[in-house]
Amino acid sequence: MFEGKNVLVTGSAHNVGFGMAKVFADYGATVFVHGPTAEETTAAAEALSAKGGRYIPVAADVRHEDEVARAFEFIAQQVGGLDVLINNACHLGLGHRFLDMPMDFFDDVLAVNLRGYALCAQLAARQMITRGGGAIVNIGSNTAGRALGDRAAYIASKGGVESLTRAIAVELGEHRIRVNCVIPGYIHTERWNTLTEEVKQRRWTNVPLGRESTPQDIGEAAAFLASDKAGNITGECLRVSGGIDIQLVPPDCAV
Repeated sequence: MFEGKNVLVTGSAHNVGFGMAKVFADYGATVFVHGPTAEETTAAAEALSAKGGRYIPVAADVRHEDEVARAFEFIAQQVGGLDVLINNACHLGLGHRFLDMPMDFFDDVLAVNLRGYALCAQLAARQMITRGGGAIVNIGSNTAGRALGDRAAYIASKGGVESLTRAIAVELGEHRIRVNCVIPGYIHTERWNTLTEEVKQRRWTNVPLGRESTPQDIGEAAAFLASDKAGNITGECLRVSGGIDIQLVPPDCAV
């Protein structure tokens, strides 16, 4: 499905991005594995290569424009440019109640989760135009629509991701670049493994399908939106949450 295509998955040195990188490589793409440091990015690319597929490490802190610009120059030198960008790099925004949250913490979260997305999308789109088009998929969060406590900066950033998706989809359509968003709910990452069985069971109760999403679930959704199968879809948000967003309350809270 992506033979001959070049794909960058930001934040793919671990967790969800790591799983998404494998999905795209399994579909034939050359995948750029990204992280903030060369060490972790190279290690991730080597680990993925052991599973099969073509991976190229590229390091950049998405908060810093000069680093990101160099990363995209490297991509152009290696393969001539991108066909697909998956904006996934993420600051989880943990650790502060809103009333006590330092504003530089707020700025840092948005620098990764929103400004970083815009920067990568801008540079990717410029490369895609020279290649006749492409696709950008932003990874959002269902917290943008249904907030939870202690995550104000993260939630604000993910609300911005949805709006950014629509805004640039309108502008980039004339260049045959489609822009869409995947909205996960619970995802099984390293943090999931630290939860108690009681907490896991409570979370599963909150999901109509009875399980959290896997990185592959998110990757398959992103691959669909980036593929020719979604060739007339742009500016849309695809929820991959096991139904958590359609349920008013969990069964044990029903009124």
